Order: sequence, then C-alpha cells, then structure tokens
Amino acid sequence: MHSLKLRVFVGATDSHSSFIQIGVFMFSIGDIVVYRHHVCKIAKVRENYFDNEDYFELHTLFENTLKLYIAISKAEPPACRSVMTKEQALALIDKIPFAEPIDEKALARNAGTSALVERRIKEEYDRRLKSADLEDMLPILKSVHEHCIKREEMGRKITMTDKKYFDTVERMLCDELAVALDIDRDEIKDYLANRVQEIKNNTL
Repeated sequence: MHSLKLRVFVGATDSHSSFIQIGVFMFSIGDIVVYRHHVCKIAKVRENYFDNEDYFELHTLFENTLKLYIAISKAEPPACRSVMTKEQALALIDKIPFAEPIDEKALARNAGTSALVERRIKEEYDRRLKSADLEDMLPILKSVHEHCIKREEMGRKITMTDKKYFDTVERMLCDELAVALDIDRDEIKDYLANRVQEIKNNTL
C-alpha cells in the first residue's frame, strides 16, 4: 500500500475553498461522494474525532437523518469515491440490457446441497456489493430478475434474500444516477426504464 500524504488547506472565510488531498485524490467540503452504498455530501471536517485522527462528516442525500464518518486518511477509492460523471452514468445504463446473470452453475459445482449453493450465491452477492462498482452489481439485478420469473411461473413470491439484494442495488443505482444525470430522485426509475427499453428496441 502506498503511503498517504495528507495536506490540508483551509480558506480563511470560505469553507467551500477548503480541500483535502490524499495521495492523488482530492475532496472539498461540499463535494458529493459515494461511501458505504450511500451518496453523501461532505459536510465538515471533525478534527481529532477518533484515535487522534481527523474525520469527514458525511450527510446522506436521500436519507435525511443519516450521518456517516470516515477517517480522512482512508477517504479514497474504493472506500470513498466521487460520484460518476454524466458520461459514465449514460454508459452504465447502456450496459444494463446486456448484463449477464451471475454464473450460478459454476457456484453449484461440488456444492452437494442446495443450502450450500444458496450460501455461495449470497457470498457472491456480498462480494460484488463490497466492490462499490455499480457495473459489477448489474449481474445481481439480472440474476434476481430471472429468479423472480421462475418463481412466478411456480406461483411463488420473491425470496426475502433476493428482495434485500435487489432493493439495495436498485437504491444504489438510482441514487447515484439521479445525482450524475441531475434528475429528480422520484423520476429516475421511469427515466431508467424508458432508456433501457429504447436500447432494447434499437437492438432488435
């Protein structure tokens, strides 16, 4: 791991002119970042907040009462990263129709029991969620969608596990896309569905 070089520049009167550089990464108070699956605004610096370390205080954009804290020395990817650009957001959406589901057959090899297969699938979901890369999470959405279709054909509802992971990925995706594309959070699902359908129509 490379050593972190921390430099803090504090403006005399304007907090928005303050910035903190960690290695090659730079964040300013007021920046929008992604941390722990939440889109947040860097609200302030808490000096000597814990173990003699300075921390960022982060306010989530879509959960009004939630505040998160991260040591400034650790505020770099993948733990904390900038929100994707508009170009990156559109490119990600364009990949959604072509995303492949998780290879569950590979996970089932030598499993022995269905319980072990389910545990491996859950572990794969968790691994992808920890990556903080939305593209790496698209297979979760595709897999859960396929599970839902199969269960509906059998007259069954979605499992609680599938629903939990689907809701988590969908929230993360919609939160960040809403910010990156400057679209109201309540409208992003319709925008996403329409653009994905348009892509599908154009590939027919």
